[in-house]
Amino acid sequence: MQGRGLEPFFIEYRDPMFGIIILFTIVFIIAFVNYWWGVFKSKEEKQSIEQFIKRFEITTDEDDYKKLLDEFAVPTESLGLLAHSYTKSGDFEKAIGVYLLALKRVKNRDEKQYILTELGITYFKAGFLRRSCEVFLEALRLFPRNKVALKYLTVTYEKLKEFEHSLEVLDALEEMGADVAAQKAYVKAKSILADKAVNHEAKLTSLRALKESFGLAERMVFEYWLKHQLVLDWEEIATFDTRVILDLLWYLDPHLVRTEALTDPVAKAVFKARGYEVESQECEVFELEVLGKLQGAGYTEAGLSFSYFCDACKQTFPVHFYRCPSCHALGSVNIEPIITKERLEAHLPF
Repeated sequence: MQGRGLEPFFIEYRDPMFGIIILFTIVFIIAFVNYWWGVFKSKEEKQSIEQFIKRFEITTDEDDYKKLLDEFAVPTESLGLLAHSYTKSGDFEKAIGVYLLALKRVKNRDEKQYILTELGITYFKAGFLRRSCEVFLEALRLFPRNKVALKYLTVTYEKLKEFEHSLEVLDALEEMGADVAAQKAYVKAKSILADKAVNHEAKLTSLRALKESFGLAERMVFEYWLKHQLVLDWEEIATFDTRVILDLLWYLDPHLVRTEALTDPVAKAVFKARGYEVESQECEVFELEVLGKLQGAGYTEAGLSFSYFCDACKQTFPVHFYRCPSCHALGSVNIEPIITKERLEAHLPF
């Protein structure tokens, strides 16, 4: 009898309409919770941005341009373009002010990501490295897969000599599929050179271990020998890529030169062009070949100077760099010799 009394309930439970009602109820609850969760996160994000802006906003007597832009309700896209033009002209203070104004207005997540990233880059270019770190970290808190912010953040930490943090950021980039082997090797090399607790031989051994991932580590070894006035290992130098140390060989103190240990034709051409008696074959570097011929003819008034060309951004600089000062590309330097009139300082030690 009890079984028959409960039977109508189980019939209703098995009714397809009952299942559909339950399904729609669950969907409604999920949608409702999701909506309010989105509202809550949006409000939290807005409060976070407002607090962030208050930390960075600076009020000066020259802020009339910001008031004018605010009163005329200039669109966010126009503010971004205006700030970018200020950055290009070097007026970083105005660029930062406009970006902060745009950040107050923007609601679209993609636009917010763009403005935060550009703000961080502007602080970076202006030399406010610690502030640029804070901005990039805020951008990454809101948008964790922001590759541009990650790339600038690793360079910023590198400039601040916070090498462990720089490596952590490179790990994040590597997880996103970026090839960061050379950058990791370079940061490790800088960390090794900055460590005062490690002796010369241990540092040199560590630098040599990085050559496979970062070819310019050879130059670091050579520079380390010269900086600390250590004995040059000419057998090891003979294995180096001469194009990486071309200028260092040219300016090398004559007392340190061991021409008999050289096998590379470019290296031999360097010392022949400097006036040493070296048997060398034809050299692929035109300037060295010309100077060698001039030396053979007895003309000693010609010399070399060097410029350093970035293969990535095509800009030229007067001093050597491992990371381009303009585009921050790593290992993009191309050493370009220039024939000049001989100067006394051409034979000074590095």
